[in-house]
Amino acid sequence: MLSYASSFKRWDVLILFFILLLIWQIALFIPPSESFSLPNLQDIVSHAGHHDPIDLSAGNATLGFQAIISVSAENRHDAHAWRQDGLIKAANRTGLSIHIPRQRDVTFKELKDLRDGKVNNSDEGNEDSPHPSEGQALAWLAHTNTLAKIIESNTATALIIEDDADWDVTIRSAALPIASAIRSLTNASSSSSLYPYGTNWDVLWLGHCGDIYSAPAPSSIQIPDPAALPTPLLRNVWVGTTYEAFPNRTRNVHYAGGPMCTFAYAVTLHGARRLQHWASTTGEAFDVKMHRGCVDGALTCLTVTPEVMHHQRMLGAQSLSNEIVSGDDNVEAAAAAGHSDGMTGSEVTIGGRRVFTHNVMHSARCNWDRGDEALVQCLPSEEEWEQFQT
Repeated sequence: MLSYASSFKRWDVLILFFILLLIWQIALFIPPSESFSLPNLQDIVSHAGHHDPIDLSAGNATLGFQAIISVSAENRHDAHAWRQDGLIKAANRTGLSIHIPRQRDVTFKELKDLRDGKVNNSDEGNEDSPHPSEGQALAWLAHTNTLAKIIESNTATALIIEDDADWDVTIRSAALPIASAIRSLTNASSSSSLYPYGTNWDVLWLGHCGDIYSAPAPSSIQIPDPAALPTPLLRNVWVGTTYEAFPNRTRNVHYAGGPMCTFAYAVTLHGARRLQHWASTTGEAFDVKMHRGCVDGALTCLTVTPEVMHHQRMLGAQSLSNEIVSGDDNVEAAAAAGHSDGMTGSEVTIGGRRVFTHNVMHSARCNWDRGDEALVQCLPSEEEWEQFQT
């Protein structure tokens, strides 16, 4: 016969078990958090130990920005998912730290209103307002949501990249002279080490598919870059011209004439506020709206030509997730994620599918599993240059 104490202990264990079971069941119905927190730069500096210096240069793991944030609505568990895997592998290859927050769910009404030209909580659509495609509308919402999070987190500077973005394996060393040139162009104070690029700008457009210039822009600063492709291999993809008027193996840092494609762009905190307000006035494609802001002077924009980042394509791959970020509704090409096999010269195949990246010498995605002594290129062919306009 059990004693009273033994019976009490038994009931105590059973009650604890059912409480834990209830907590577990409730947790199953709690959706993943859509918020994300970013490190406070002042806290990072103040908590750094005397023998543990913090690298705040443009060559650090966030390229000198307070954070790098990827705009991605991809479900990594989807059988067709490829973007985030490739992004993570490229980041690991180059030692970058990238936040990939979950995008909030978009309601059918919100998407329909935006496509009908109803913006900024208006009740009626504007016939003169652009009517974006579903992909463009989803991209617009994803980018503006990311800007809202940056503002909410009081983030001083942030680099926003799309989840198929690609860059050279030397990106961290390449960023150092770019930051110096930005500071020079914007007359930034040389006394502050917290902001390698200064903060006298709204948008720094590092990844695009071309600016309006087919020759070095007025007052541009030319930077030698051994990782830049020779000019005969470069294309201003959006304008459809070459970069043959540019000095060989250089990058030009300048005030933007009007780039297109939001593969990668940085914002200051005040720039994020201005861009969010500017974008809220119409529902056209987000990169078109940002382009207009730079051209019209609503935003203070700087850029690098040729671009530092581009997106990678995989031929023969379809993914509905691609539409959410890029706004491309007829996507035949996707970003690469996987082992760099099947290489023949500059042609790279992954999983039997052809991949390439415009204007990048040694793609971090293509070389995620290769050392510096065995780098390969994955550039488009002449036919692919003509076929793909981004």
